[in-house]
Amino acid sequence: MPEHLKWSETRSVESFLKIGEDVIVGEVSIDRDKCQGCGYCVRACAADSIELKDKKARMIEVLPMCMACGDCMAICPEQAIAIKTYIQFFKAFRYLDRGEPAPPRKF
Repeated sequence: MPEHLKWSETRSVESFLKIGEDVIVGEVSIDRDKCQGCGYCVRACAADSIELKDKKARMIEVLPMCMACGDCMAICPEQAIAIKTYIQFFKAFRYLDRGEPAPPRKF
């Protein structure tokens, strides 16, 4: 059951500059053994959080802003990508409940 927000909390907005305080970004795990380096996930990632390194996909190391939307997971033909954690907010949006990470529909 979600708690009610205080009036002052409804007037605050999360800052993506305060990672760890206001927001924790999402994260995906990529099985590099399954990855064939097709690059579909790189093109599908709206946050530019995935790159090809040595012909294999991986999350970028410096400030990945993954939203855990699941587009990369849905488009991967080898099913090498899985969502580890969703993006989490700690202020006004903190009570959004998505449940456990699950695969999205296939394209």
